[in-house]
Amino acid sequence: APELPRGLLLDEWREDWRELTARLGCVSIHLNHNLLDEARVRALKTAGLRILVYTVNAPQRAKTLLRWGVDAICTDRIDAIGPDFKAQ
Repeated sequence: APELPRGLLLDEWREDWRELTARLGCVSIHLNHNLLDEARVRALKTAGLRILVYTVNAPQRAKTLLRWGVDAICTDRIDAIGPDFKAQ
């Protein structure tokens, strides 16, 4: 369905992410959180992408990722990183 928003799912970093997301018409990128640092988050956001990361179970790591600008987190620890979780 071409009208549905698409996200690129990667488990390994790809240097051609910009070309891939543009060619596929992606609005987001979904990554293992261990692939990201602040510079990569900045580059992805500058390209206009939303960022979803998985699987983040450490609250401190979640805070760091949110502070960098990550948009969504998948977690097994909803008790520790729940709906009211704040990056502060």
